[in-house]
Amino acid sequence: LVGGKFEGFMKFAGALKFGEYHGREEFAIFSGHCERELPRFPRCEQCDSTSNIFMARTQPVLEIGGWSEELLIAEHADFFVKMKAAGKKVVYCDDIEVINQQESPEERSKSYQKLRYDMGRKNRMFRLMNARYNVNGLFWCSEYEVVSDNELKCLATKHKIGYC
Repeated sequence: LVGGKFEGFMKFAGALKFGEYHGREEFAIFSGHCERELPRFPRCEQCDSTSNIFMARTQPVLEIGGWSEELLIAEHADFFVKMKAAGKKVVYCDDIEVINQQESPEERSKSYQKLRYDMGRKNRMFRLMNARYNVNGLFWCSEYEVVSDNELKCLATKHKIGYC
C-alpha cells in the first residue's frame, strides 16, 4: 500500500502504538513518525499508517476485511491497525498529493468538523474500538521523543479523540 497527502494538510502518516498513556491503556497515532526511509525511493518512508488516499492491491485489503462499515469516523485508524496486525507494508510518499477542488478549505473544514465531532458517532466509535482492541482512549501525538527503536514518548497531544 502506497499513500500520500492532501494538499494543504499536515503529513498524516505515522506510527501506531498501543500502550499506557495518561495512566490508562490507549491507542496512539504518532503523527509524522515513520519507521524507516526507503533508499531506492528517496521521498518515501515505511510507516504504520497514511491518509485515506492510497494505491493498494485489492487482495491484501480484502484479506484484512477492508474498512469497517460500523465506523464512520476514525475508520482509517481501524483499517491501518488491521494492516499492521496482518504484517502488511504501508509506505508514505511525500510527492504523492491529492488536490480536492470540490469545496473551499473553509467549507470542507466546516462539513468535516460537523461529522467528526458528532457525539453519537464518536461514542459508537469509542465502544467499537474498545471492544476490538481493549483500549480506553485514542489520541494523536503531535510532538514526541524517540526513546528506543520500539518506544516513542508523547510530549504533546494534538487531538484527543476521546475515552471509552
